[in-house]
Amino acid sequence: MKRILVVALTVFVLASSVFAAEVSELDPSINTSLSALTDSSYPHSARSLGMGSAGVAVGGRSDSFYMNPALLARRTLISLPYAQVSLYHPYDLLKKNESTGTSIVDDIMDAMNSGEMTDIAGPATGFLQTIKAGKGKLAEVEAGINLGGGGFALGLHVKDTIHTFGNGVGGLDANLFDELNVNILAALGLRFDITPSISIDVGISSGVSVLGYTQLIGVKEALDVMSKEDPMAALKGKNIAFGWTVPLNVGLNVNLPLGFSVGAVGRNLLGSAVGYKMQVTNIDAVMSDAMGIVSNTFSEKADFTLKMDPSFDLGFGWKWENGFFSPTVALDFVDFIDFFSNEMNMRSFVEHLRIGAEFRLLSVLDVRAGINQGYWTLGAGIDLWAIKIDAAYYWQEFGETAGDYGLDAFTIRFNLGFDR
Repeated sequence: MKRILVVALTVFVLASSVFAAEVSELDPSINTSLSALTDSSYPHSARSLGMGSAGVAVGGRSDSFYMNPALLARRTLISLPYAQVSLYHPYDLLKKNESTGTSIVDDIMDAMNSGEMTDIAGPATGFLQTIKAGKGKLAEVEAGINLGGGGFALGLHVKDTIHTFGNGVGGLDANLFDELNVNILAALGLRFDITPSISIDVGISSGVSVLGYTQLIGVKEALDVMSKEDPMAALKGKNIAFGWTVPLNVGLNVNLPLGFSVGAVGRNLLGSAVGYKMQVTNIDAVMSDAMGIVSNTFSEKADFTLKMDPSFDLGFGWKWENGFFSPTVALDFVDFIDFFSNEMNMRSFVEHLRIGAEFRLLSVLDVRAGINQGYWTLGAGIDLWAIKIDAAYYWQEFGETAGDYGLDAFTIRFNLGFDR
């Protein structure tokens, strides 16, 4: 009997140590390679990205739903549905190779046309060699639906992101991990008229946010799997984390004469107190019993809690509308509490600053430009009433430390519906 107890205790200790290792490799507070997961962020449309990610006081269209719920006051929006794709490193993808005269995109298209997906591994290697040290991204795919009227709105937003991370190394020695976000939110914006030319909008949004992500996967391992017939094999046996939280966002906007406005928004107000309640499992279990995993995520005790700091943004805007053209200017100072609680210098000031402008002609064509953390952004859009297409080319800050390097990206968004 004593021997049986010793064996049982040994198995329990070994199992506990293995589980602890699985949790530690997926907890960003322990494994800093996943620190990108703790960065405060919210969905940005191609329109917003082209305007330097600014618009707290003058966010338009479906941007209002996520940028500042107060902007939903007296707004009608129907997006059924929208889809958005962002590709990072587009310059490297399109740059012609001096020896072959072709780009990585050309080689990938040739491989796809050949009908052999394994041929993509070659050009993919060249692309992945452009990964730099520290934090970065390869791609994002987003989709969703927004419905609203009379200040009340409902929204569903799904985003999948492929992150890169290299601890002092880049290229094929770096790592990848995938992040999935699902947000189901309800929002309400109300307007209070103070005078005929001055009004105050207040808003609140909340719901459920689900987060899932994989453990780190080596770039070389991903390439090796890509050269085989079953690309999903890269995830087999890998550990993943799933969790949920209740987001709470509140906003305020003061509408002034001559088209000027001042706004403020507090996002993720419960993030540091509640956080994401995370469960650790593996991809095989999800594939065999996805609904069971989701059910356990909401019902069982969390393996660890992922804390997300709240952020508070200020915005100033000006918008002038007439039948021929409509200019918009936005200036945001984001996460201002972080700025005042740390070293206040010019570099930190620029990192918290977002500036953007949009020029709309005949309510059909939009031209945009901006500055985000010191990096320039460009954008354009066409509005055919029920069909909208927006695109943006911009740079974002990435690296091992703030300001290490700027990474270029291209985003395109297709939207069906009415949004005014």
